[in-house]
Amino acid sequence: MPFNRPFALACSLVALMAGASLAVQAAPKTSAVTAPHTASRDSENLARFEHKAALLRDLGATHMVITEGLPIARWKQGPSDPYPAWFVHHADVLTIFPPDMLRPYVDMDSASQIRQAVQQRCRILRQYGLKGVWNANEPAVLPEAFFTAHPELRGPRIDQPSRSRDVYFAPNVDHPVMLAIYRDGMQRLLEACPEVETFNWTTTDAGSGFDWTPSLYPGENGNSNYRNKPVSDRVAGFMINVQNAAREAGHDIRININPIPPRQWMIPTFSPDVLESIVRKLPRGLAVEGREGPDGRRFQTGAVRGIGGNAFYPVIGLSVPVMSGLGENRTAAGEAERRMYNLGDEASVDLNYRLFKATQTLPMRTSGERLAALRAFAVQEVGEAQADNLIDAWSAMDDARQYLGVLDFGGMLRFGHVLNRWVNRPMVPFPEDLSEAEKQDYRAYLFQAKGEEQANNLADIQAMRMYEGWGAKLLFQRTIELTVPRVERAHTLYSTIAAAQTDPTAKACWEATARRAQALIYLLQSADNMVSYQAQLDRVKGVNAMPETDPVLGVQSSWDRTELMATARKEIDTMVNLKALLDSSPEPLLDLAATATDESIMRLGPDLSPQLKHKIDTMNAHWRDYDRLFTIPNP
Repeated sequence: MPFNRPFALACSLVALMAGASLAVQAAPKTSAVTAPHTASRDSENLARFEHKAALLRDLGATHMVITEGLPIARWKQGPSDPYPAWFVHHADVLTIFPPDMLRPYVDMDSASQIRQAVQQRCRILRQYGLKGVWNANEPAVLPEAFFTAHPELRGPRIDQPSRSRDVYFAPNVDHPVMLAIYRDGMQRLLEACPEVETFNWTTTDAGSGFDWTPSLYPGENGNSNYRNKPVSDRVAGFMINVQNAAREAGHDIRININPIPPRQWMIPTFSPDVLESIVRKLPRGLAVEGREGPDGRRFQTGAVRGIGGNAFYPVIGLSVPVMSGLGENRTAAGEAERRMYNLGDEASVDLNYRLFKATQTLPMRTSGERLAALRAFAVQEVGEAQADNLIDAWSAMDDARQYLGVLDFGGMLRFGHVLNRWVNRPMVPFPEDLSEAEKQDYRAYLFQAKGEEQANNLADIQAMRMYEGWGAKLLFQRTIELTVPRVERAHTLYSTIAAAQTDPTAKACWEATARRAQALIYLLQSADNMVSYQAQLDRVKGVNAMPETDPVLGVQSSWDRTELMATARKEIDTMVNLKALLDSSPEPLLDLAATATDESIMRLGPDLSPQLKHKIDTMNAHWRDYDRLFTIPNP
């Protein structure tokens, strides 16, 4: 039978879907009106967590991440700097479980709210016999007021100077007092959440870093008193200090520190010789870059891979099997005591659970075995007659995911449509002339730390400009040309599958999947429009040709005028289509915040549909602005 009860449950949860790590955010603590909503939202978030815990336990998981979707520490976000958006959602130890020395500098209401959420999750872990995994960034940024009061504890500057307006510092983890603070914080954490066993900490990114490592974004820097201390001693000492604190409290914890993976233009945090030196100094249970001390054996994570879909954010519910690597969902030798699963976003949890459940005992060593296992699962989901259609849809979506990887300087759709608000900002030839009312839906949420010139540039995303210029336009366009037909193919197949379903709930679920694929198509088309428009606009303004004041009869529209205005019209029509799709859908297609106060740089707001109308109207109000760039045709 192509439909089963978990599929119905997946559809029943659509009202709770969030789909991103920022799924639950703190409401303003001074607003009594929002308190009932906050309590309801927290309750729904906890119910989702418990649902996922039950599924994971049924799969045989031993561990579960407890730090995703926690309330945001909004008190860390200043009024004018976008950079803290990269770290306000991180579960750093010291501002959630602040020792006495830190408490005067921490918003204790926020700390209490996050701490309560973590404790509730740990009680669920206890109920299902699971261990907790704590993902965060450490050593993590601390409030400037703390360093002002205790300058000896100031460590390295860690902000990305081209993406921040203020400066931010992590603590100096060489200082004995700071090490004592970390010991205290870790012991408080484990007292409240004894189920936590594994810590995965990222460093050198998003509000974290060690003194005097060469990859720090502002450049190698730190506390001058410890300049000559080897980095290997600093890192190993920090990790051993925290592990010993846990043991003193009766807990045996495991820690793995991973630097941000360097791209070609970046300096590695740890050179090969420094990494080797760190590993040799670490005892069992501590690892750097997945190499556990003291002999460098592989750190046992128990992580199961094989689900893709993050490339499609902010679209939710499009998680697909990674067709070329699903065989990775096997526990490596020696890891039977640890097992984890990634169930994807909230709209994909139940489908991914069933996928893992159906395939976990099947052979997947070769491509043929993987395909056979997936087809057997597809038969279970949609019946024999539609199984090949589902396999083909997944294959097309997996191809789309891989093509988008070419544009990944951070997920292209996330960076473009969310962080740069392509989705709701108008494309006009003179964005500097837009009124505050015309910019109200997007300007406050642009991740742009420089001036208005950069903010007005559609291709300026966090000072990277990776899609800027005519050559970038052509490469971007080619990627979209390859990607969109694959998603269109998947959309057709999902629609065919939906039409073949006899159970109304199964039909509704596959119709929702088709609508999500269609939403993805519109976002891809819009992204192409945005990059193309900015490249065309830059070219025209660079030529600096003055329009004729009184063109003679017979003057036609120039090719560049025609192309620029056609791109604008394509964007308008794409947004009309996207708005109609969002308005007609009974289930969420994109990850939108529950309330306007929860909208952030990292998350679109709930009023996206009227914002799309506002964008459309604004673009239509500025057609005559093109006359300032081009000679008006007089055919």
